[in-house]
Amino acid sequence: MSGPRTTREALIAEVLGDLDGLLARVEALPALVDDAEGKLSGTVAALDDAGDKFRLAVTAFTEQAKADLAEYLDLKTAQAAQTAAKTVEEQRAALQEAARMAFRSEASDKAASLGIALGEAAKEFRRSMWSRLMEHAITALIASGFTAGLVYAIVRGIP
Repeated sequence: MSGPRTTREALIAEVLGDLDGLLARVEALPALVDDAEGKLSGTVAALDDAGDKFRLAVTAFTEQAKADLAEYLDLKTAQAAQTAAKTVEEQRAALQEAARMAFRSEASDKAASLGIALGEAAKEFRRSMWSRLMEHAITALIASGFTAGLVYAIVRGIP
């Protein structure tokens, strides 16, 4: 009888040992959960901080982009104004030269043909001036539309 009893006692001892190990693990579980909770809280705080820094960086980038676009548009406007002024000066010089040539002419038929040439030059000047102004206006409208779309896309992308 000592054989089965010893086996039974050995099994009971083994089960009690396993139970003791399980109880030790269960008793350690609250500390593990607290540790995991602390780590999770730290991760959430780090993500909140990173989100705030990202938001600030995007805001700074947007403001810089607005400033750069405004500066670029001012530059292009100034260039368009310079080009228009240069065109007017070139046309004025051409008209003055045509007028000088007309006054130098002694024959009336040459004066008449020069008058016609001067009239055509004036018409060409007006057409050229308006076409250049239209080109600049179209360029400005396209640039403004692109800028407005870009600024709108940047602003709409910020949460």
